[in-house]
Amino acid sequence: MFLNDIGQPSILEKGKVYSSYEEHRGPLLFTSAALGELIAPQNWCQLAVGSQLDISRLQSYAVSESWTFEILLPNKPTRLVYDENKITITLIPAGRKENGLECNLFYIENGHARYLIVDCLSEYLDFLPKASGFFHTGLRQGIDVMYVDEKLLVENQINEDLYSLADLIRPKFIYGLRQRELPKWLLDLRRIDDRNKKYSVLSVQNDAFKV
Repeated sequence: MFLNDIGQPSILEKGKVYSSYEEHRGPLLFTSAALGELIAPQNWCQLAVGSQLDISRLQSYAVSESWTFEILLPNKPTRLVYDENKITITLIPAGRKENGLECNLFYIENGHARYLIVDCLSEYLDFLPKASGFFHTGLRQGIDVMYVDEKLLVENQINEDLYSLADLIRPKFIYGLRQRELPKWLLDLRRIDDRNKKYSVLSVQNDAFKV
């Protein structure tokens, strides 16, 4: 997934047409869940970040020599600076799936809003007490936006792990990383009641700054 100037994430998909705003030309936040579906926007900043394992996997592919890499250490807030933009990102280890896939959450602060990115979940939430104090402070202040990979969702079926996490965190907004429509059971776990309002994807993401 790629981040924009203020750290908002998006996963680009084949066959879709994106505006320059939607393309998100900031850093590549690379995860195991995204392996094999990397679609890069034009003129992105060519900074790739991720866990040590994921960055090693990415470097094993034919990537440009102009790319730079930043390894995110578990539970250690890392300041990223690109194109005069500054964000702080924390990798939160979230266990492993049954197939052994490493799961990580990502907590981002940009000085205005707090985001939590969820593109992979194990069956347990016992990783939360072990997360950094920086993240716990963000939880107490309130998560403004939780971004979810729609691939975690199955039609007409509740993802109990995702439900438990969202119910515990109660973010102000919940959006999909692929900009698709999310199910009602998930949206009902938002902290505020904006369920009857109609927004475009772009305008609703900007509401995250109204904190």
